[in-house]
Amino acid sequence: MAGQTIARPQGGKTQRYVFYLGLLLAGIAAVIVFVAVNGADSGGGGGSGNVPVVVANEAIPAQTRITSDMLKVEFVSPDKAEANAFTSRTQLVDRVVTEEVAAGAQILPSAVSNTAGDGLAFKVEPGMRGLSVNVNEVVTAGGNIKPGDHVDMVAIFQLETVEAANHLLAQLGTPYSVTEPPVAPADADETERPRIFVLTVTLIQNVKVLGLAQTLTPTTAGGTFAEEVDETIAEPQASTATVEVTPDNAQMLTTADEYGVIRFDVRAPGDESIVEVQPTFIVVD
Repeated sequence: MAGQTIARPQGGKTQRYVFYLGLLLAGIAAVIVFVAVNGADSGGGGGSGNVPVVVANEAIPAQTRITSDMLKVEFVSPDKAEANAFTSRTQLVDRVVTEEVAAGAQILPSAVSNTAGDGLAFKVEPGMRGLSVNVNEVVTAGGNIKPGDHVDMVAIFQLETVEAANHLLAQLGTPYSVTEPPVAPADADETERPRIFVLTVTLIQNVKVLGLAQTLTPTTAGGTFAEEVDETIAEPQASTATVEVTPDNAQMLTTADEYGVIRFDVRAPGDESIVEVQPTFIVVD
């Protein structure tokens, strides 16, 4: 029909615009995510040409296990960055500082251990000592004791005289003394025979077991003690047990381990009670 125009559909062009706009927005989003991920470790980005280095957020004493909060990442110009400086906190968490690191100093491989600090020294509380004593399956309650358990330590000694028993009790730092057990009527005619006395004494109560044989309670960054204990296993064949004691008790236990036999009494979880236990003193044939 004359005088009429036919309008062309615009849908195809509009769809192309939407498609290209979507690509542009996706590219911008990808750039934002890239920048955010790369700047997350330091809490911000660096200036043009700057490089990341890990520095001590605070002074870190020697022989300290490194945690994330002790560190921060800073961006510095290449001429101020040490050649071997670490660039990410994850490279350092759980390693051990071998020398004191000053606050703000860049951390170098020469100042930290090659592996995470998980040895015995890192299980012992400050002021305490880790001491190993001889054990067997009977001593460790059938091999069911695990690192992290608490026990009472009982020692058994064979002695030839009452005087020797009392001297030993004094050397062990106990407040107790013993007297010669009465002779049974059936043994009245055998009093001239050499007699052997057995002294049993509770040495220390509520002692933490740090390890059995080569198995230690694991320490994990941010983990709880309950989680650490749950990760340990019993060591029925262990020949040594390591316990956490005071320096005085370490000396006393060394004597007891050398001249007697030590047994462990297992405690219930959370039981920290200290009770009075009199020594047992008997005569054996």
